[in-house]
Amino acid sequence: MSSVPLLGDRGGGATLVQLIDPLDEPEFYCVDVPGFGASLDLAAALSAHTCKPGADDELFRSGTPLPGNLQMPAYQLCMAAADAEPAANLFLEDCSDSPLQRFSLDAEGSLRLADSSLCLAVSPGAGEATGGPSHVRRDLGLQDCETAPEQHRRWQLPGPSPA
Repeated sequence: MSSVPLLGDRGGGATLVQLIDPLDEPEFYCVDVPGFGASLDLAAALSAHTCKPGADDELFRSGTPLPGNLQMPAYQLCMAAADAEPAANLFLEDCSDSPLQRFSLDAEGSLRLADSSLCLAVSPGAGEATGGPSHVRRDLGLQDCETAPEQHRRWQLPGPSPA
């Protein structure tokens, strides 16, 4: 499957990184920073959480500041894999040209780590309640693109609200 690098941000707009299949969450899952308000933990592993339209802790700019980066503009940090291995977690780090911060979105919606066969995927099973009103979460990590279930690894960048 061919992939294209995430292009530079063309309109300054931020977007959710949304799982295409809602699985068990009718409001969909989006890449999220754990916590809320004063408990927000920018050093924690990213997770998949009920999409919260317009929430700073779920909004990314694609291809900013460098091609392939996914930057959270509210924090000026980029999504980065802990390493290029299956089951690696994803974190926010200072933006760089590290291959662990370069992603591409292929034609079927797999968000691939650059120069690897690894894709961003949510964990199997049911979502866990988070204490918010009807909010649920799942673990998020890198998985082999060929073996991860399609519904767990297909993403879209719909803008600030779920598609």
